[in-house]
Amino acid sequence: MKNLLTILLVTILCSCQDTKEQLNLTEGVYISNVTLISTEDGTYSPYMGHLVVEKDQIVYVSKDEPSISGTFEQIDGTGKFIIPGLIDSHVHIPGVQGMLPHHIEKYPELATEFKSQMPRSYLYYGFTSIIDLGGISEELITSFSKQEIKPDLYHVGYSGAAVANGYPMNFTPEEFRFDAVPNFIYMDSQAENIPDTYDPADHTPEAVVRRIKNSGAIAVKSYYESGFGRMMGLPVPTKDIMKDLLTEAHSNGLVLTVHANSLEAHSFLVDIGVDVIAHGIWNWGKYKDVPRDSLPLEIKRTLDLQIEKQIGYTPTLTVIEGEEALVDTEFLDQPGLKKVVPKDLLEWYKTEEAQWFAKEIFSELTVEEVHKIYSNVQAHAMLALKYLSDHNGLILFGSDTPSAPTYGNQPGHNGNWELKLMKEAGVPLHKILASATINNAKAFHLDASLGSLAIGKKANIIMMAKNPLMDIEAYDAIVQVVIGGKVIKREDLEVKE
Repeated sequence: MKNLLTILLVTILCSCQDTKEQLNLTEGVYISNVTLISTEDGTYSPYMGHLVVEKDQIVYVSKDEPSISGTFEQIDGTGKFIIPGLIDSHVHIPGVQGMLPHHIEKYPELATEFKSQMPRSYLYYGFTSIIDLGGISEELITSFSKQEIKPDLYHVGYSGAAVANGYPMNFTPEEFRFDAVPNFIYMDSQAENIPDTYDPADHTPEAVVRRIKNSGAIAVKSYYESGFGRMMGLPVPTKDIMKDLLTEAHSNGLVLTVHANSLEAHSFLVDIGVDVIAHGIWNWGKYKDVPRDSLPLEIKRTLDLQIEKQIGYTPTLTVIEGEEALVDTEFLDQPGLKKVVPKDLLEWYKTEEAQWFAKEIFSELTVEEVHKIYSNVQAHAMLALKYLSDHNGLILFGSDTPSAPTYGNQPGHNGNWELKLMKEAGVPLHKILASATINNAKAFHLDASLGSLAIGKKANIIMMAKNPLMDIEAYDAIVQVVIGGKVIKREDLEVKE
């Protein structure tokens, strides 16, 4: 009897060892013998393994080789690395970089080429999900969704929750300012500057957030910007307004992300405890002339509170670089830009007509003065980011593409540039990867489907020839992009002559 039990036990054990995961695929992709790099908590333990996709979903991830039948494409990942698709949490897809409406009307063919290439440009640099943080129309959402190849698009509604006549409403001509920003917040201090046709009850935080939610948004975008350059003294939200926006966002299952780039603004928002601050601290106010390697105590205290509350911090370093690029005569000749910006548009950027924005913001400065001012601002921004990184702050990736009507922030390319600037600032490679994957997914409540390589998540995957935990150049060594289960060779995403 004892011998019989022993034989039976051995038989069961052997049977278990021989049994492999059985997968019957109809529209599958099997990536074999590849190094998988993923995390749920920011701690990476890469391993050689196998990943299987069925239609648009990951159905298998393991060190063990699966047993597969049915219809599938097999990709040998030997010597390659796969990561989750990157998420850029701060883009603006309306318009054309470097063009005003009258330029688009004058050169419709350039605008058409740009808009056709734009979704592919994000994918070329590995951005399989983008979050538009500006106003977006239903028409534009529909138009984007009709593109055959495109990243997943998320948004914050048809406009941000800006206070009446504040930033960025101030850029819109008064005659249609309020129609252009349907989700503006009514403030008593601006009552005499708001047309009587607008009912204050329709522009409370509660009413505005409800409209944003109903538009299909995943977040509420607000602003704390008192002004810069020639534009100063703009109205800003009160603490009560911002607290109400936060409360209403949470009660509607949304995230509150706020534009802010100054010490004053960060201090205000950290005290309230918003979810995400959409820029880093570049504007140091009274500390703007301190040495580049010195972080003032007041800024440290603000960052410490942000770290303690784990408020998302989005550096957006390319905002600064993208404007400075306007005085860089070699910027437009970069090989990487030629891959994602139509040739004729690149040539137009080199014309006198296309320099309108540079003339507008740098009219009284020499090239040397521009470089000096911007390099100082960038040094401060990088110092603040390094401090936050060194002390385990919550870093979220966002490129703010484009931050202004500048040709210096191009789709996809700008995000790749941002990754490299974060490395230059001293952020470790594993934190850079987490910021653009699992951190963004969790911060914007997308982690049930995005952010990591896990069963049940969407098949948005990047295959690289280099290890992103070892080399920042891995983000420009992409071999293939998988978007919603569809495998695309990187070269097929380039601009076509």
